[in-house]
Amino acid sequence: MKKLLQSLFILLFVASSAMAQNRTITGTVTSKEDGLPLPGVSVKVKGSNVGASTGANGKFSLSVAANATTLEFSSLGYVAQSVSIGSSNTVNVALSADSKALTEVVVTGYGTTTKLNQTGAVAQVSGETLENQPLTSFDKALQGRVPGLQSIGGSGQPGAIQQVRIRGIGSFTAGAAPLYVIDGIPINSGDLSRATTTANALAGINPNDIETITVLKDASAASIYGARAANGVIVVTTKKGKAGATKFRADAEYGTAKVGYLNERNRPLTNDEWRTLTAEGLLNAPAYVSAYGLTPANVGAFVDANFNTGAGINTNWIDQVTREGKQAQYNISANGGNEKTQFNVSAGYFQQQGTVIASEFSRYSGNVNLTHKATDKLTITANLVGSNSNQKGPGNGGLFANPVLTAYFLLPSFNPYEADGVNPNISSSYFAPGSLFNPLYVAQYDKRNSNFFKGLSTVSASYQILPNLKFTTKYGIDYNVNEEDTYNNPYHGDGRNDSGRAGRYYTRYFNWVWTNLADYSFKLLSDESLAFNVKAGYEAQKSSTYFSNTVAYTLPLNTNIIVPSAGSVYNTATGSNSDYTFASMLALGDVSYKGKYVLSGSFRRDGSSRFGADNRYGNFWSVGASWNIDQEDFLKGVSWLSQLKLRGSYGKNGNADIGNYDWRPLYGYGAAYNYQGLTGSAPVTVGNLPLTWEENRPLDIGLDASMFKGRLNVTLEWYTRKTSSLLLNEPLSRTSGFSSFVNNVGALRNKGYEVSLSGTPVIAGDFKWEASFNISHNKNEILALVNNQEQLASPFIRRVGLDYQTFYVPLWAGVNPANGAPLWYTDDTKTATTSTYASAKRGIAGSASPTYFGSVGSTFTYKGFSLDALLYYNFGNLVRDGWANYTQSDGYNATFNRTAYQLNRWTPQNTQTDVPKYVYGGALSSNSLSDRFLYKGDYMRLREVTLGYSVPKQFISRLNVASAKIYVRGVNLLTWVKDKDLPWDPEAGGIGGGSNFDVYIPKTFTVGVNIGF
Repeated sequence: MKKLLQSLFILLFVASSAMAQNRTITGTVTSKEDGLPLPGVSVKVKGSNVGASTGANGKFSLSVAANATTLEFSSLGYVAQSVSIGSSNTVNVALSADSKALTEVVVTGYGTTTKLNQTGAVAQVSGETLENQPLTSFDKALQGRVPGLQSIGGSGQPGAIQQVRIRGIGSFTAGAAPLYVIDGIPINSGDLSRATTTANALAGINPNDIETITVLKDASAASIYGARAANGVIVVTTKKGKAGATKFRADAEYGTAKVGYLNERNRPLTNDEWRTLTAEGLLNAPAYVSAYGLTPANVGAFVDANFNTGAGINTNWIDQVTREGKQAQYNISANGGNEKTQFNVSAGYFQQQGTVIASEFSRYSGNVNLTHKATDKLTITANLVGSNSNQKGPGNGGLFANPVLTAYFLLPSFNPYEADGVNPNISSSYFAPGSLFNPLYVAQYDKRNSNFFKGLSTVSASYQILPNLKFTTKYGIDYNVNEEDTYNNPYHGDGRNDSGRAGRYYTRYFNWVWTNLADYSFKLLSDESLAFNVKAGYEAQKSSTYFSNTVAYTLPLNTNIIVPSAGSVYNTATGSNSDYTFASMLALGDVSYKGKYVLSGSFRRDGSSRFGADNRYGNFWSVGASWNIDQEDFLKGVSWLSQLKLRGSYGKNGNADIGNYDWRPLYGYGAAYNYQGLTGSAPVTVGNLPLTWEENRPLDIGLDASMFKGRLNVTLEWYTRKTSSLLLNEPLSRTSGFSSFVNNVGALRNKGYEVSLSGTPVIAGDFKWEASFNISHNKNEILALVNNQEQLASPFIRRVGLDYQTFYVPLWAGVNPANGAPLWYTDDTKTATTSTYASAKRGIAGSASPTYFGSVGSTFTYKGFSLDALLYYNFGNLVRDGWANYTQSDGYNATFNRTAYQLNRWTPQNTQTDVPKYVYGGALSSNSLSDRFLYKGDYMRLREVTLGYSVPKQFISRLNVASAKIYVRGVNLLTWVKDKDLPWDPEAGGIGGGSNFDVYIPKTFTVGVNIGF
């Protein structure tokens, strides 16, 4: 017992002596840029394992040995710093942001990587670029900002679908749009409307809630998404909380939207012009001259009597249906937390009126993101993005309720208003049933509305099993509900003959994804120069849709009662549902040696219910490699070279964007198959049990270089991707009851190159000029078809060796100067001509696909001022005026208005023209399909200009405001077109190059303010 007490006494003495030799060091770590405290900074005694972390207030306390001399401070995104302790017990440190470290982090599929380890073709757009854009969805903001990505808005309807293609068109009949992944959830995207004209699912996401957008273009980057990666992948991450003092931000913006582009040559005729042209056309029509005894002396009176042209009315219907729309958005957010819990909370409101009456969009949105470190090993995150959007829009195309169509068809000789000058006129016989509609009345009383709810939610837990082994499980939901209402009033327009009609359409998309991943990293060799990173896991997804709709006729004669339940005759009452599932095993990883050589790979085995039982599973993979040449010893002395990387990748991925049941032989039930009042059924599709994925094999070679400390950055890409097993309709003997079935036949290839330059050409004191340039070239070629037989899909032809969007039309030869008759070529040599349309030779006129597209950007800053500009360009494609057969008909359908092109028609005094003789009711088919109505789509557009001013801190600090910026911004300000005859906005044709009387694409002017506190 005595020896035990002696031992305890000695132990306590030694311990107390050791403690007496320690001392406590305290201090505060702040950001050198703004002086704010930095939480979560690692503070470590150099050469030991003794350390601590700063708290939410940036303070730390650390017990160190008496012989400790140096503390090491480190935090992600900041330059590590070593500080001598000295004799003081207080050490305060200000860390500088490490911009290089921040920019090297690249978001990819299922995680992040660094620029050093990157082997794939990846482009990243920051959230700052997207903030407060006067655009309804973030896909519109990508135009010109990503090489190889074509983003075209065919319609100016607020909330309209945006057409996005990455490195060309990769399919005939399956989807050609990229896969969108938001916070790890592969979502349902595209046009979710069924009754209204268009409803973009991505318009439910507030661009201000986005942290980054990453575009995955090649196999190394995208193939981990397997059967859905053929058209590229766009990965979106929303804003997360950051430890530190809570930062609040408020944004407000207001502006206007006007028609972006109108060609004076395509304007409708005035009353006098139409009267003169019609009188001339009647005199050129022998049948009318004979029937009505028309002469140059009486033809004017005849026109006045029949078309009201002598009433002194000259209505500009374009002015009547277009307007200066209002634009506004407001956003607030709070971001902060401590070392254990971080949060980001935001809310926003967006409203935009279209350039055409009855077109508008509004959205309320919110985002909540929480990250909580429950223990040293367990981290839990939860994210909720929600929005409710309301969209109103007219029909497009040939609908007489389409205000853009009626603005070109309606005669200027009719008054849009009653005698009171207020109420829309529908009393004229010109607006009688079967005739054109007054768009003002239709816009006031008809409804075509969509109420869209979008919810995205993810919950995940990450557990650090070992220092280098982590397991993450994530469950996500993508929920979309679209409620559409249509109403046609009983007095005028589409609903008049049915005594009014109302429709209600309910659409629900419910999509869940559950992902489980193990993440393992380790290093080998004595100097740990061989590093491995591996991920593997399992993912399951199910997406289901639910449709119902009701349409009723014969409504009360009260335009305030617009619901189907008020109708007495039910025309439609249907409902349906469908779903699809994916089950996937996946693995990806990379190995690097001394940061010089990187080898990456991915593998995914996808199974989907969309394909037949014989081919339900497919294997998809990629391999990639990069050589960081700048890390080699022979370049270590080259101080002007910051980065030089050569990389390449190859792999296989697929396209599963087809109908949910295309492989199944199906029977149909319902009214179409009922027999003598009893329920009936019949086969509706023949099916194809072996049906499987379209297969895509992309090869990419890239070079990245950064010089002069980042003053010049260059990226060069060359790629080719072959798509095979295309899903095409293969002919069947009609004795089977079907004319064709869907089968895996056909192939095509896209190949091209991309060049991207960026840098800072000038830094002179407080003045800085940052510039960027990119150009993309893609060539599309069909490699195989069903039996290699060409297919005519007017106005296109599908032929081996040609572009998928090749125009194949009768070849226009102009006008016979002797008599004004139309001419077409009759052979490929374009030497012989004919005035008979049936004898015209069809030929290749060009393609709707551009040869080159890209952008030029500049940012100028001087003290608190900044000026940003982005110029977008597009060359080498053709655009078709799909309605020129009416607006430039040379006399056919002569009771409609015409465009100013017709004023250059052939006359005995004007024989050298390409507009035929105007003949009332005739035209000799000169308005039929031909390359006469194909135009060069080459254009440049001043896509965006922003002038901003950041108020100096000394002026706002007394108001407890951390930052304040005011700005003015213009979007689509100027448009230059090469072909002065191009009738419509060069984007109006969309990817396919065919205009369709859509709402005009707007140019917007906005003024905004951002305040942080």
